[in-house]
Amino acid sequence: MFDTLEKIAKRDREEAMREGIEKGKEEGLEKGKLEERKEVAVKLLTKRFGKEFSKVLQDKILKTDEKTIDYIMDNLLEITIDELKEILK
Repeated sequence: MFDTLEKIAKRDREEAMREGIEKGKEEGLEKGKLEERKEVAVKLLTKRFGKEFSKVLQDKILKTDEKTIDYIMDNLLEITIDELKEILK
């Protein structure tokens, strides 16, 4: 009986570990996608605004949250440099 309980506990630990690894992979992929969107935003905004798009603004975009980067990307063609500065305060 003890042997059976030990086997069940081992199986449960292995299953939990596999689930944890899968969850970690998914979270890592999502984070990677967000970082990639931030880098694309920086490249496009640099091209659009040139010297007006300062290193400070670039750094703020790279540190911003997902909601803000989504807004910036959705409005990339219409947003002004002043609006961008306001959003990133």
